[in-house]
This record gives sequence, structure tokens and C-alpha cells, in this order.
Amino acid sequence: MIVLLELEPFAEVLDAGEVDVSARIRWVHAAPTAPDVPEAPGPLTFCGIATSGLEREPYRSTGPGAPWYPPSQRTRRCQACEAALKAL
Repeated sequence: MIVLLELEPFAEVLDAGEVDVSARIRWVHAAPTAPDVPEAPGPLTFCGIATSGLEREPYRSTGPGAPWYPPSQRTRRCQACEAALKAL
């Protein structure tokens, strides 16, 4: 399984004429690995959205009982991905 981030871009005006374009995490998703490339995500997340527009998160679950998402992003985890993972 691969953890992916759905980002929400925003712009902040820092000073006259300067804009900081950053990204916030909208949702944390999970995707199965691609069958031919184990380090790449498959085409869809467990909730059914395309992985092509998502950013890879380096977090890996540490084992049974550990969360599939980064603990710091608990409130941003995709509930549909979580439900699909529990059904596996």
C-alpha cells in the first residue's frame, strides 16, 4: 500500500508584489501498489480517485495496529480509503 496526499493549493501575499504559493493537505489517501512496479501506486486510490494528481507521502505503517496514515494527519485521512482497507 502507498500513502498519497491530495493537496489544496493556496496563495499568501507576503509583501508588496511577493506571493507565496504553497500547498495544504486536503486528504490523505491510500492506494494499492501497481502490479508491475511495487514502489508505484496503482491508477486508483482505495476510494476510487485517480492517483495521477496526488503527491506521494513517504510514510509507511510500522506494523499491525499502526495507522496506515501519518499520525500527524489523523484528521485528514480519507474515511472511504479507511473503510476499504478495513474490508480487505
